[in-house]
Amino acid sequence: MPRIYKNFVGAANIQPLISKGSDTSGNINKILITNVNTSNAVDVTIDLHDGTNTYTIIKEVEIPINSSLVLSDNISFDTKFFTLRITTSGTSPNVTVIIS
Repeated sequence: MPRIYKNFVGAANIQPLISKGSDTSGNINKILITNVNTSNAVDVTIDLHDGTNTYTIIKEVEIPINSSLVLSDNISFDTKFFTLRITTSGTSPNVTVIIS
């Protein structure tokens, strides 16, 4: 059952998916990232950040128009130490993220 639903629209930027220190578990079965933009592809980076260091899970993966990317490798991390982040880039990124 999905635990987190987020939409990111507008300027390309870095956004937290699960913040450091949050009560949300860092045990993830699947991350679904959908590009809902009907005109432009979007590049996506997913990483873990401890406040100083960044550990990249995927880097600048292009998701075509109206397409999805599924990460199903059972990512696990300690939310005491890390923030799970998404970085979007491209022309007017518009993505939906569902974490389960």
